[in-house]
Amino acid sequence: MKTPVVRRRTAGAQSQGRGEAELTAAVARIWHDLLGAEATDDDDFFELGGDSLLATWAVARIQDELGIDVTLDDLFRQTRLGALVAHLRLLPGRPRSGEAAAAADGGELTAAERAVWLAAELAPQPTAYLISVVVQVRGDLTADLLEAALDDVITRHEALRTAFPLVGTEPHRQVVAPVRGRVPRVTEADPPGPQRLRELAAEDAGRPVDLERAPLFRARLVAHRDRAVALLLTVHHAVFDARSLELLVRELGACCDARADGAAADLTPVPGPGAFGARQHAWLAGPEGRRAVAELAGGLTGLPALGPFPGTRPAGTVQRVGAHRREPIDTGLASAVRRLALRHGATLHMVGLAAFAVALADLTGTDDLAVGAAFSGRTTPEAQNAIGCFVNVLPIRIRTGGPEPFAEVLARVREATLFVARHQDVPFDSVRAWFRQEGAVPPEIRVAFGAQDVARPTYRGESFELIGREADTEQARLDLTCWLEAAGEDGLQAFWTYRPGLLTSSDVAGLHQRFVGALRDGTGTKPADS
Repeated sequence: MKTPVVRRRTAGAQSQGRGEAELTAAVARIWHDLLGAEATDDDDFFELGGDSLLATWAVARIQDELGIDVTLDDLFRQTRLGALVAHLRLLPGRPRSGEAAAAADGGELTAAERAVWLAAELAPQPTAYLISVVVQVRGDLTADLLEAALDDVITRHEALRTAFPLVGTEPHRQVVAPVRGRVPRVTEADPPGPQRLRELAAEDAGRPVDLERAPLFRARLVAHRDRAVALLLTVHHAVFDARSLELLVRELGACCDARADGAAADLTPVPGPGAFGARQHAWLAGPEGRRAVAELAGGLTGLPALGPFPGTRPAGTVQRVGAHRREPIDTGLASAVRRLALRHGATLHMVGLAAFAVALADLTGTDDLAVGAAFSGRTTPEAQNAIGCFVNVLPIRIRTGGPEPFAEVLARVREATLFVARHQDVPFDSVRAWFRQEGAVPPEIRVAFGAQDVARPTYRGESFELIGREADTEQARLDLTCWLEAAGEDGLQAFWTYRPGLLTSSDVAGLHQRFVGALRDGTGTKPADS
């Protein structure tokens, strides 16, 4: 694990003996891999499409591949390629990770797996932590080829062959050997439309998945005659996250193309969550991990409880099944929000989080808030390429301070987000345990915010295209969640999930208007301008 905290830097330390041109080429290659764009000295990481997640991955790769002790803060301060390279040449070296660890077929769960396992065990609905995935096929691809490609991906990724049976009272990891099997099919007389695919996906997602028996997913192949139309997956969150969907689409497509060309698909095993978890447990038990836990927990001391929502019912009467709303944000405001982020050295997530905090403070009367944010947790190069659950939801503490310029709230949100991002390897369970050891009440995460300003995962093959998406769900894992998502070429949309009984649909509609109002205040954009 690598979450760096306080470190000494040696002025003038050499970057592994590299010249400036060589180092520039190496960093530009990493940027190109992550951003898909060529970069010159004056190019800005965030203007090229970078965000907090891609910045985390860029830092991890620079650390591992170039052996330089760079941090996330360094990239946020030196956003242009030339400036970053000049800064890297002053930083000390760090040990490289060496060869990837072998896949683990047993032992403890990672912190992310355990958090989801425990939440699923406590959830009132057995399907609360299922993810419904639709991989749509456009073009010419046989159902048999797509089925074989799915087998190839399952062979490569241990998470898709993992279960968590109980040993006594504790769950343990169990990875089974790859077994090729027939994927159930739905063959339609006419090409099925989006509504039919939604119905089939909802039907699959309505049945629980047993955490003690591998695999922790169900698949169905939708076909028209012998041609593939879509692959439907219902997969438990304990072995799957948002990055996993991107990897699934990419590797399904690559395996389909390889098989169509008569070549062997790549079946090289990818080190998965088991290997990552072994390093994680060792890091948390050491001095650096313990210090990181204390730092993150210390930032949450004295946090007040979130004020009540307006529709809150008496204890014991709150409905736990969720509801959702999708609300569009016009392209004029969306463009202004992105420009505001670049001006302030921030990301779309930071701007949206600031507006969310302002709206939530207005709704609840609480101006010192903890808002959950999902960090990828993929802070090693190996983890970036493994299907599995690595995501770590951590609270970001935000003080809105009453009426004040939006820029001041955004500045505090930026610093608070970077602080938590530096500690994203710390499991929230470890933070709660720290509070209990101190005799204090642990914090809770009741609300969360996220942003994803990228198109749906897509693979373009020689004669087909795969497009992956996560189907909408009525499940609400928290009291309130807002996701700010890309919509079309330049637009954005807000996807709200909430618990009826705590909030009504009209409450959420009003909260969305507060949210949009905060964004307009921050950008100086009036409705007529959009």
